[in-house]
Amino acid sequence: MKHLINILFLVLVSGTVLLFFNESPHFKLLLFFIGAAFFLVLSIGVIWLRANYFLRAVHKVKTPYVLLSFDDGPNPTTTPKILQTLHEHGIKALFFVIGEKAEKHPELLLQMKAQGHLIGNHTYTHPPLFALFSFRRVWEELHNGNRSIEQVTGEKPTWFRPPIGYTNPIIARAVKKMGLSVVGWNKRSFDSVIRNPETLKMRILKLTEPGSIILLHDNLEQTEIMLNAYILEAKENGTIFADEASINSLLK
Repeated sequence: MKHLINILFLVLVSGTVLLFFNESPHFKLLLFFIGAAFFLVLSIGVIWLRANYFLRAVHKVKTPYVLLSFDDGPNPTTTPKILQTLHEHGIKALFFVIGEKAEKHPELLLQMKAQGHLIGNHTYTHPPLFALFSFRRVWEELHNGNRSIEQVTGEKPTWFRPPIGYTNPIIARAVKKMGLSVVGWNKRSFDSVIRNPETLKMRILKLTEPGSIILLHDNLEQTEIMLNAYILEAKENGTIFADEASINSLLK
């Protein structure tokens, strides 16, 4: 809807300028600024998932809970340790797994399911140029990702998170056609950039607040190392994490 409004704005304003200002010495400059404004809004829609520009995504959960979400796994070294930490604290999380990794490590998906975590589709190969793909290739990434998860768990994923969080009309159409719901985040840990576990822990503690969906990665050593200390300190601060009783209703 927002994309349609942006297009209508471009057409109406451009038409008005053409009709009333075509003989103005500033005619070309006006058209340039109109076009620049359109592409600025379009660019924000592509790179900022929270704008809900091309599709609707969930970015917060019901208070007072905090939902931890993990991308880019499963990883045979770090994911088991993260699962163990979550199990010890009775916390349920949302794992967005890469299909080809799921095929290599099905036991980790089965462990996620057995422990009551939610499992979502993060495409089959996590291509960095996913937002530039044709509809056919986007569909294949989503379909193959779903298939890989379903073959292991016996359940078809309902949640999807696009790689890097980029979207466009093609991705939106494929997601809608496949019946997936998109989950973003409102707190980004930047654990792929911050390598020091203590620094990472302190950053996430400052970000954590009721209703947060926190973006983490279960294939990173620094995330695995700091997770237990983070959870302990967050609980001391009054944080309530998603648990077995709440996990299935938080994203509805």
